[in-house]
Amino acid sequence: MDLSIVIVSYNATQVLLATLASIYRHPPEMSYEVVVADSASSEDVLGAVRAAYPQVITLANSENVGFARGCNQGFRATSGRYVLFLNPDTEVQAGALTGLVRFADSHPEASAYTCRLVNPDGSLQLSCFHFPDLRMAFNGFFERVPMDSVANGRYPRETFEHVFAPEHIIGACLMVKRDVLNRIGLWDEHYFMYFEETDLCYRLKRAGHVALYTPEYTVMHRGAQSTTSTTEIREKMSVAFYRSQSYFYRKHYGWPKFVALKSIVAAGLLYWTARSLRGYLRGRIDAKLLRLRLDGYRKILCA
Repeated sequence: MDLSIVIVSYNATQVLLATLASIYRHPPEMSYEVVVADSASSEDVLGAVRAAYPQVITLANSENVGFARGCNQGFRATSGRYVLFLNPDTEVQAGALTGLVRFADSHPEASAYTCRLVNPDGSLQLSCFHFPDLRMAFNGFFERVPMDSVANGRYPRETFEHVFAPEHIIGACLMVKRDVLNRIGLWDEHYFMYFEETDLCYRLKRAGHVALYTPEYTVMHRGAQSTTSTTEIREKMSVAFYRSQSYFYRKHYGWPKFVALKSIVAAGLLYWTARSLRGYLRGRIDAKLLRLRLDGYRKILCA
C-alpha cells in the first residue's frame, strides 16, 4: 500500500462527507486506503460514512479519545508506506494526493510533508510554524502582535510560494513516512487536543528528520468545525490548549522554561480575569459565562 489516509472525526458529519467526496473525486494514482476513527460523536457519523462510502475502514470509540489517540488508532489499522493525517474539514484538490506522494518520493531526505492549505475563499492559510517559545506564549495572552504575524512564530507569507523546510506543520494535512513514525514513536496520547503535531514534529527534528512544504498542491481547510460550535466548547478548548502547552514545555523545554511559562500564564490569567470582570460589570457578558471563564482560568493555572 502506497498511501493510507487517516481522518479523526467528532461530529460535523457533513464536512466529513465532503472531505471523503473530495478524496474519491480526486483519488491518488497509486494504491491507497482511507480510515475514519470517530470519537463517540453524538451524530451518527460512522453510519453516514458507511452508507456513502462502504470502502472506508471505520473505527468507533465509546468516548471522545482526542486527536492523538484517534490518529494512533487509524495508523494501526493501516499499512501504507506514507500515512496522511487529514482533518475532517478539509477538501483535497485535483492532483493533491498523487502529487504529495510523488513529491515525497522525490525528496527522500525528508520524513514529513505537507502542501498548500487554503481557506474556503481560496486565500492562503498559514500551515507551518516555528516551534513555540516564551514570546509566543506572552503574545497569546496579551495580544501585542497580530496572531498571524512573523513575531508570533509564523513564516512570512512569501515563504509559502516555494518549497521550504518548516519547523512544524499543523495536523490538518500532515503526511509522514510509516517507518519513521514507527521508529520515533506514534502520536503522544497525553495530548487531548492541540500541540500534538508540534510534539510530533519536534521529535522528528530531534531525531534528525526534516519536514518539507510544497506549494504545488492544494488542500482546502475550513478550520475549527468541531471546536468553536458553542461558547462552552470554545471555553473547554481554551483550557485544552493551555494544558497541552504546559505539557509540551515540561516534556521538551525543561524546568527553567516551564517555570517562565507558568509566570506568563499567571500574569495572563490575571489580565483575562480583570477583563472578564469588567465585561460582566458593563453587561457585556452574563454571570453564567463569567463563571465558565473563571473556572477555565483556574484549570489553566493548575495545568
